[in-house]
Amino acid sequence: MSQNNSILSVRAADAITSMLSEGRFQPGDKLPGEVELAAELSISRTTLREAIRVLTTRGILEVKRGVGTYVTRSEHIHANYDLLKIQNTRVSLKDLYEMRLMFEPQAAYYACLRASGEELAAILRYGQELESIVLDRDPRWDEFEQKFHNSIAAAAHNQFITSLFPTFNRAIRQGVILANESPAVADHTLGDHRLIMDYLRLRNPVGARAAMHLHMLNTMRDFSIEID
Repeated sequence: MSQNNSILSVRAADAITSMLSEGRFQPGDKLPGEVELAAELSISRTTLREAIRVLTTRGILEVKRGVGTYVTRSEHIHANYDLLKIQNTRVSLKDLYEMRLMFEPQAAYYACLRASGEELAAILRYGQELESIVLDRDPRWDEFEQKFHNSIAAAAHNQFITSLFPTFNRAIRQGVILANESPAVADHTLGDHRLIMDYLRLRNPVGARAAMHLHMLNTMRDFSIEID
């Protein structure tokens, strides 16, 4: 997804959240159909789907396949995360990776403690799929790198962390572009991911945190980002 489309999806997510805050829809209500809602928000259906995905990760919406999208009974509907402001901040690659270093290791720690069996299985599945994608230099590397890291952060069940997904993904997108230019980076990435998955599989929060911390440091070194 381009940066412009990503910004549009965040704006759409904020617009839907405003509808809920204003009482237009209540927990348990079904949202209008995709075509109708996209037209009302003056966005494409693709952008709407991404906005719904963002709100789903925040526990505000629930998508029931073949039925529709529903408002959950979530206490987080009225939370103001100001996602657009976060995502539009102009920062360097160094700043982005320092932010990941601050948040993602602890997210891995809590994911070990809080992930459901289904969430853990999804994390491991994304990690395994990502391994073959990295080895093949498959163009879906960016997509699955995001899925792997986002699924770990989502399993921490912290709404502030999920609000940072768009910013995490900015760093991941830039990182994959650089990694594609260096076989050594890909090798380090694979080794780090395997270690993270090993500790997650064992439900070892201290190990998972250390492995994610090491992954962030290794990536920063590979990209010649100064570590203070």
